[in-house]
Amino acid sequence: MLCHVCRVHVRRDFPYCLHCGTPRRGAAPTSYAAPRLRGLDDSTLLFTLTGPVTALGRAEDNDVVLSDTSVSRRHARIVRTTEGFRIEDLDSFNGTAVGGLDLHGGAAGLADGTELSVGDVRLVFEQPRDTRIGSRTMVVGTQLTQLPTAGQAGQEEAPEANGPLTARPRRRSGWALKQVPTERGAPRWVLSSTRTGRYLELDERQVFLWHAVDGENTVRDLLFAYAQRYGELALPRIESALAAFAGAGLLRGLPGRPEQERPNGWRRASRALYRALLRLEVSIPGLDRLVTRLYQTFGWRLFTRTGVLLAWLSVAGGLVAFFAAQGRHHLLDFAGAGVWGPVLLAGGYVTALLVHELTHALAVKSYGRKVRRGGFLLMMGMPFAFVDTSDMWFGTRWSRVVVALSGPLSTAALAGWCATGAALLPAGPASAVLYHLAFGLYLNTLYNFNPLMPLDGYQALTDALRVPRLREEASAYFRTGLWRDLRAGNRPGPRQAGMAAYGLAVVVGTYGFLALALLAWRSRIGDLLQGRLPAPWTTVIEAAVVALVAFPVWAAPVRWLLRRARRRRDAKDVPPGTGMAVPVEGTA
Repeated sequence: MLCHVCRVHVRRDFPYCLHCGTPRRGAAPTSYAAPRLRGLDDSTLLFTLTGPVTALGRAEDNDVVLSDTSVSRRHARIVRTTEGFRIEDLDSFNGTAVGGLDLHGGAAGLADGTELSVGDVRLVFEQPRDTRIGSRTMVVGTQLTQLPTAGQAGQEEAPEANGPLTARPRRRSGWALKQVPTERGAPRWVLSSTRTGRYLELDERQVFLWHAVDGENTVRDLLFAYAQRYGELALPRIESALAAFAGAGLLRGLPGRPEQERPNGWRRASRALYRALLRLEVSIPGLDRLVTRLYQTFGWRLFTRTGVLLAWLSVAGGLVAFFAAQGRHHLLDFAGAGVWGPVLLAGGYVTALLVHELTHALAVKSYGRKVRRGGFLLMMGMPFAFVDTSDMWFGTRWSRVVVALSGPLSTAALAGWCATGAALLPAGPASAVLYHLAFGLYLNTLYNFNPLMPLDGYQALTDALRVPRLREEASAYFRTGLWRDLRAGNRPGPRQAGMAAYGLAVVVGTYGFLALALLAWRSRIGDLLQGRLPAPWTTVIEAAVVALVAFPVWAAPVRWLLRRARRRRDAKDVPPGTGMAVPVEGTA
């Protein structure tokens, strides 16, 4: 269901649209808890807005008394209307600001999470939740993201990593930590970097570590604070969490990551080449404004009940039409279209690809989230298009499932329209091209639904199962954990058996996909060089291209071997008796 004002999805367990604050049609506010004002700088400030009009000011007869000299005696008021809540400035001396904009005696609507400044008092407005749910989405820490810059007068320099246990890691500036609602189970947190655009999903223990890395605690302090809180000395788990924070650009002072040591030009170039060989990406930033305009113009209609129903009817009807048209058409027969047949077919595929990614982006906007960038990438020699939907980590898991499946559904709907045209048009070039286009788009839909590759179907599966790293965990269990259990005489349970089966399928599917890519590139290179170079040079060039295409597969084992050899060499150089042992229990 979409909000009838801003066209963003509304939840049935909330009486108001959390994006614009408009009441949901058919909702009875009396069955929900009242909205509230919460202090951002003072956690003791908490006011429930129960009346139709709530007065804010310094005087004792106000509904909300703010004892601050910057607040006027009659400062502002919050009014409940049929369109939602709004705040009105009462010509206060120091003004009222909503989202950083001063009202100057005017009024502004209030949506969930809107930040207010009543004089110098900072508050946040939170829409009511269903009393049966009783949970709120909270954003914490954003008011503390601007940390002191190293080298400022009166401030200490950034801590350096001078040992595995004596380093003092510190949070970088520009971060937001948000607890998002879950249907059941433990709470889920999302940590994002406003500088790098990276997102991390955390559990309660990782949130504890995040709050503890304040530049004062050493890694040893974190180790024993964690043990005191959770009853285990889990150094590997702490190191893993700190590495994830640093990898997202959220932490400095981590052991092995000295801040002052800047790589030279050759090292930077080699790192850039390494990343390009793993995944060559060309992205276009700043797409959110364009996607927002497209969504407000026409895109929201795709996510209404009528739009969703038409999409599913197009898929179902298209399948019927496709099988009906099979008797009149044959693959690779364009019915006399000549060279225009493949050209039109390629143009149709590119158009369908753009529609696929645009639908992903519009689905993100339907939940009020941001589309930061989009573009193309080359992985294992195969081209892909993508849209960055990372901001959906701040949504529910089912909203992420909808966003993941919206792209393949749009491709299947386009295939249905092409199949219908191929079935209804008289036999000829036009119907032949539409038939081939429908056939290719149906294959593309099945490929995107493939749960073995990190595409749309896999993303939807991981969210549905609540296992974000399903491929990695299943592959690791199949390669090591399964055989360890069998050697120990432990019979794998249903979950372990499922993980092992999926891990086997991932390994076979990955190497099968790699084999197809290598055969395709070898055939292309061989056809291009045939008759132009002697046989040995043709073989050398084919082998070089195949090695580059397979780089993401063989690079990781080679790096592991090099790292292991380096550790053995360093261990030989360390004099005996100088190491530091730390008792560890319950490691991850």
